Amino acid sequence: MKLRLIKASMTYRTQICDMLEEWYGTGEKIVPYAIRRLDYHDFENYCENLECKQGTVERVPDSTFFCLDEERNLVVGAVNIRHYLNESLLLDGGHIGDGVRPSERRKGIATGMIGLALEECRKLGIRRVLMVCDKDNIGSAKSIRNNGGVLEDEPVVDGIPQQRYWIDLISDCAGANTQGRGDSLNRKKCPDMIRHMSIEEIPDCVNVVRRAFVTVADQFGFTEENAPRFTAFATDDRRLRYHFSVEKRPMYVYLKDNRIVGYYSLAVMSDPEMQNHYEMELNNLAVLPEYRHQGIGEMLLKDCFRRAAELGGRKLKIGIVEENTVLRKWYEDYGFLHVGTEKLDFFPFTCGYMERPL
Repeated sequence: MKLRLIKASMTYRTQICDMLEEWYGTGEKIVPYAIRRLDYHDFENYCENLECKQGTVERVPDSTFFCLDEERNLVVGAVNIRHYLNESLLLDGGHIGDGVRPSERRKGIATGMIGLALEECRKLGIRRVLMVCDKDNIGSAKSIRNNGGVLEDEPVVDGIPQQRYWIDLISDCAGANTQGRGDSLNRKKCPDMIRHMSIEEIPDCVNVVRRAFVTVADQFGFTEENAPRFTAFATDDRRLRYHFSVEKRPMYVYLKDNRIVGYYSLAVMSDPEMQNHYEMELNNLAVLPEYRHQGIGEMLLKDCFRRAAELGGRKLKIGIVEENTVLRKWYEDYGFLHVGTEKLDFFPFTCGYMERPL
């Protein structure tokens, strides 16, 4: 048996429809949900709309693959990969949903298919993969454990006992902590990338923001006593979780050797239901001090321009410490214009405001 993940296309119409017809014929609930969400009889529409390419308030971007046994030219299952976790997926759903067609079970396909899905997760920069299954689904739990899944807990969701497993992908990358392992020469180099932040990565992002902004605090003499609301001191897990889960801010990270070393978020200044995001605000663009002067800040800023425009932004705003002339000049070099200042009682500095058309 030689398994390969494929995307839905007219090339594989016969094989995919054959699996779905068999599955529907059993009366079972088809999993993952993504492959039953649309009517496969209109196969062209099915292929075009199978995946969520842009995240929404309720749904994260995902990728759906079908699993082909190349030796038999037979589609034997499917996986749906969510690119990051929100509050709901962290509790119930995880990164990967998978299912094997009824006639092909108990052949080790699920184990192999999950292994292939984990390779796709690595390409997306996912460092730790969460997989969830019902507690009584012994076969699913076994296939997860076969791929390195470690049980974290067994919550009850909607009255159903479940199991939550984490699969660590970090140790497979060069530069990661692999103490005690003998395969350091075989580890893969993880490419640098910018991607959406996942909710379980909030503590990492808090660390980046606080460490980055404390250097500004030290430079200008800000302390928790004279500037408790300054970013270096006011940023914590609860604050970023509020931004992520309540305000639904787009939040992004820069990965280097599978470590989060940079971060920024966007605040939409107009009503998202109106689809008229005229103004957006860039918040907390930060790079760990030891990773500065490598162009990471520039890449984050240019990524911000692109993503803000894609979200409908026409103008990008930012606030800075007015006395930080070096930072002001840096933003000016990228097209920002200085538009005003404000002196607030709770800050021992002047707030400067800048904006840039998108």
